[in-house]
Amino acid sequence: MEINPDLPRAGLLPRETFDEVAQLYDEMRPSYPETVFEDVAALSGVGPGARLLEIGCGTGHATRAFASRGFHIHCVELGENMAAVARRNLAGFERVTMEVANFDAWATRERYDLVYSASAFHWLNRETREPRIAALLNPEGALAVWRNHHVRNGSSDDFIDATMRIYEREAPALIKKRIHVPRASDLGVTEEERLTSGLFEAPEIRVYLWRKSYTAREYVRMMNTHSDHRLLPEGQRRGLLAGVEELIETRFGGRVTSDYATLLQFARKRA
Repeated sequence: MEINPDLPRAGLLPRETFDEVAQLYDEMRPSYPETVFEDVAALSGVGPGARLLEIGCGTGHATRAFASRGFHIHCVELGENMAAVARRNLAGFERVTMEVANFDAWATRERYDLVYSASAFHWLNRETREPRIAALLNPEGALAVWRNHHVRNGSSDDFIDATMRIYEREAPALIKKRIHVPRASDLGVTEEERLTSGLFEAPEIRVYLWRKSYTAREYVRMMNTHSDHRLLPEGQRRGLLAGVEELIETRFGGRVTSDYATLLQFARKRA
């Protein structure tokens, strides 16, 4: 089993853990259905040449899909290592620019037609994120926020249940989250991502269901990029990943299929 041996730095915030495993994150974190990008472009009405701002581009999974459509994109990314990988991945797109900065403290005079954030909005300061984004948008600009969620939808329910004992034994602090993996039909906008400022029109919500297959090794490498797993004491993390890999190899034939739901919120700035 391949597990990154590096211990997280003392005092590391959850949203800072990704930067320590930037290359692994790029390789193992799944991207998003192409339909998400098609729908965001259609809902916002942006066309080639439009100016977009991406908050938290990570290694560029979402950036690439929009860059290929000819948009001008400025990316604000917290992690230097994540940004370095993104720059390599996006080297062929001259209309993409990147800046390493904390969006909660970032300022610019530029204004944008669309601000979007893929799997990063929930890390932003809840008190200031919406006012800051609204101020960056052109009068008819829009905000798009989306994130992948593990869900119960038939393919992985048995696997989710089978891992419970491993979490209980090796990482009991994470068991509550594991218990509450929602059914696809019950998925909704979480409190940490809800738009509440009144600065945007009522959001349109769309859910995209899809599946991804993993070998045992691939699955534990993907687990090792999640912030709550990265912040476990090293002994617990190793025990958890080893237990899950053994489970997949011995009870699931060396491969599991995970059910995902990408939940999109799209909202236009109020006039």
